[in-house]
Amino acid sequence: MSSSVDTIPDSHGRDGRGPGAGSGGEASDLPDLQPSHLVTFALVAELGSVSLAARRLHVVQAAVSAQLRRLREAVGDPLCHFEQGHVHLTPAGEELRKHALRVAEGVAAAREFAWRLQKRIEGRLRIALTVTIGSYYLPCPLVAFQDRYPGIRVEIETGSSREIVGRAEDFDLVFVEEPLEGRPPPDYVRKPWIEEEILLVTPRESRLARDFPKGVALGHLPGEKVLWREADSGVRRAVERAFSALRIAPPGHVELPSAQGVIEAARAGLGIGFIATSVLPEEDPGLAALRINPPEGLWWSLAILAPPLAQRSAGAAAFLALLEQSPGRMVRGGIPAPKGG
Repeated sequence: MSSSVDTIPDSHGRDGRGPGAGSGGEASDLPDLQPSHLVTFALVAELGSVSLAARRLHVVQAAVSAQLRRLREAVGDPLCHFEQGHVHLTPAGEELRKHALRVAEGVAAAREFAWRLQKRIEGRLRIALTVTIGSYYLPCPLVAFQDRYPGIRVEIETGSSREIVGRAEDFDLVFVEEPLEGRPPPDYVRKPWIEEEILLVTPRESRLARDFPKGVALGHLPGEKVLWREADSGVRRAVERAFSALRIAPPGHVELPSAQGVIEAARAGLGIGFIATSVLPEEDPGLAALRINPPEGLWWSLAILAPPLAQRSAGAAAFLALLEQSPGRMVRGGIPAPKGG
């Protein structure tokens, strides 16, 4: 048997007796054996170790032990014993292992079949996005998508948020910076995607870095020279709204066309800039990145505009499913997003 088996979800009927329990009670005396437990048992028997099986399955050791315990309770006889950390099967365990192997092989075959179906998906995926999203946020998901679905041709067009929102119906998916510019088609669905913190960048030897090492309030910034992104930038719009909420006129200085331009200008001492966490280099000895309005911080978000489910292409549905594999909104920067943010 291949040792690359994974656990699969437990299957229970609505009455909790499992799939073998018939409505008339004729199968209620059969042991409730869960396929996931059998697959795990087959792997433990193959490797001879609970810890190695847990590592292979990317779960904690306690999860594997719990599945073995439930399987033993369902069977009614001891299936294995342990000597110096090694698993030894009992006669009942040896017999059950034969059946467990067949279950594991069936699960592996089903996964192989599903993988082949995915590979057969063909067509095209038309994506619209801003330059910032295309440069910093979407490359890795696109590489993973192309590896998984080589039959889908991806076509990408960049533009300002207002431009691509206005042409949303020309694309399968539109990736936008918020606050949203323009009005999407009324039947389109907005899907929250990424939320992260905006930081203020300034030379490490600057007054702000020296006086406010743990973060600076916007109220301390009037009079500072600000290196703004272009007017359509989502980060800029979020910062300007924060200034407006405090009834403070946003300071002005110079406008730059890219996040990297803001970073380089700030490093050179030409002013302060506002940059999303993911855009910042991990280590920069000449640059300080300060939180804004601590302890809450200042946040921005990215979203996806998608047509209604019935109008979605196979490529769009597959790409959304890949992005949604992690539950909830993706938060970057190492600081939890505020509730309701």
